[in-house]
Amino acid sequence: MFVGACIVATISMPACLVAAAELTTAGTGSQTIELCKIDLSKDHLRTFWRDSDGTFFGSIANVSARLHQRGERLFCASNAGIFGKDLRPLGLYVENGQVLRRINTRKDGYGNFYLQPNGVFWLTQDGAAIASTDEVQSRFEQIAPQIKFATQSGPILFQANQINPLFASGSDNRVVRNGICIKTDSQIVLAKSRYPINFYEFSVALRDEVGCRDGLYLDGSISELYPVEGPLIRMEFGPMIGVVVPITNP
Repeated sequence: MFVGACIVATISMPACLVAAAELTTAGTGSQTIELCKIDLSKDHLRTFWRDSDGTFFGSIANVSARLHQRGERLFCASNAGIFGKDLRPLGLYVENGQVLRRINTRKDGYGNFYLQPNGVFWLTQDGAAIASTDEVQSRFEQIAPQIKFATQSGPILFQANQINPLFASGSDNRVVRNGICIKTDSQIVLAKSRYPINFYEFSVALRDEVGCRDGLYLDGSISELYPVEGPLIRMEFGPMIGVVVPITNP
């Protein structure tokens, strides 16, 4: 467990990461879930896709390197939603208040993204929320000006503690999965299963073991949670999400 951990930075001098975020686990055995618990009242959570020159970051390692150049560091991070072979998010993507990809309301596509209900995770000045794509679309003009960061993915794992009825407890569809879930408006959790797990088991773990009320699936098989997998994750990603902290020398 790391809380406000002090580590040795790659710039060859000690650096203290001031963060309320906590790296921990929930569950046991094959149901173990790796977690980064985030407090939005103290932690800076944001999404990453393209650098300031428009090029795709493409990996958590590239995001980390760019932040170091700015005197910042990732405390924790993961992939942040399903994307295409061209690394473009399949659905809504908002970064720093700018809509970079429009909401995708298609329901007849192939793959997990199109399992219903599809959903959106977003951040505003007041906190975080997860809602179905249909609900977000119906209110988008109203809520869009408030959104700082958003990512669309699917399916919704559970909402108001109710697990997606499409999930079967005995399903053999087991892969390593990751998601994002909400305990309160300001308490957010990035989560990844340590071992292959089905949708139902993953949802139950986030609801019952972690204590979240709403959860959104981000991806499977390729899922990563930094720094659990180590500092040099090389998996190629589209959108990513993580907690950013300043590097301060004691």
